[in-house]
Formats: sequence, structure tokens, C-alpha cells
Amino acid sequence: MKKWIWMAMMMAAGGCAPCLAGWIFDGLPSDWESAVPELQADEYTYPILVLELGGQWTDFELKGSTNNFETLSYYVMSSGTNAWTTDPDVAVYFTDDYSADVRKWHRAVAGTPIGEQLADPVNSVVGYVAVCPSGAGGAGSQWMSARNPALVWSYVRYDGIGLEMNATGTKSRWRLVTPAGWRREQAAP
Repeated sequence: MKKWIWMAMMMAAGGCAPCLAGWIFDGLPSDWESAVPELQADEYTYPILVLELGGQWTDFELKGSTNNFETLSYYVMSSGTNAWTTDPDVAVYFTDDYSADVRKWHRAVAGTPIGEQLADPVNSVVGYVAVCPSGAGGAGSQWMSARNPALVWSYVRYDGIGLEMNATGTKSRWRLVTPAGWRREQAAP
């Protein structure tokens, strides 16, 4: 009988059930610590970041930091040459609502704006992109890990002409983003 059922029956009968740190599963005693496998620090070091673009926004700049942007740990831009990109093998995927298969994840060609890779550069909308860092960009190291609570990400949208700006046009509008998930290796659909 599961402990929680036994405890409920004891409480209903007016008895006092002791506080126990565990449960019975398939007739075997267990505890919560041994029920969950230990996450190894190097197992989940490849994030998938999903950035919302939409409308006229087809490209982005993404930055990661471990000290809230006092310094940068990671930087990728999809809107041109990767001269300022810290990850030469980042995988950026997008969908194109004018392509032959609108469900297909297209891998962006490095050094070429996504806006120039669309089936219909005037009418296509890129709702979201998935950014999948590679090992060359720091993934696999201790700082890029699901276990690093100090790791934060921000991105700004780009439309082929300029960055998205605040209402007065005085500063770029950066958005926070968190990984949609972590993997053992770089995503490659």
C-alpha cells in the first residue's frame, strides 16, 4: 500500500501519521533523491533558443552573458557577415510561409541575412527562429549549461534596414529570451 494512502487512512481514523521522507513504488521503498537521475554538468549544454520575429522582422542579434551583460559570453547576428559572431558554426533555423513546404525548418546560410533567403522576400513572414549554438561557440563548456543560473540571453530584431528601436528612436529594443530546451548535442533537424 502506498504510504500516502496509509497516511490518509490513519488521519481519517484519528491517528497521527509520522512524517516520512519517501514513498513506496511497486512495493519497494524509495526516496525522491534517488528517484531522479543525477544531471551531469556536461550532458545538457546545447540550448535551443526560440526568438520571436514576425512582421517585417526577418533577422536578429543575440547575446548571452554570465554577469548580466557586464561582458559578453556569446554573440550571434543573422543579418550579414559573421565577422562579429562568436560562434562560426551556429545553426539558425526558420520557417517560410511562401516556401514549397511551409512546415520545413530551413537552415540559414551563414553570412547571408535570413531576409535574403526567403522564397518571397516581400511577402514572407518569419514568425520565429530557432538558434542552436555549436561547440565552437562555447557550448560544451561550463558556462553554457542548463545548470548555470547566471546565464542570461537577450536579442534584438532586425528588418534588413535597422534594428528595432524604442518609441523615441533613442535606443534599440532588446528582448529577453530563455532556452526552450537543452540537449546533449546541437539540434540538427
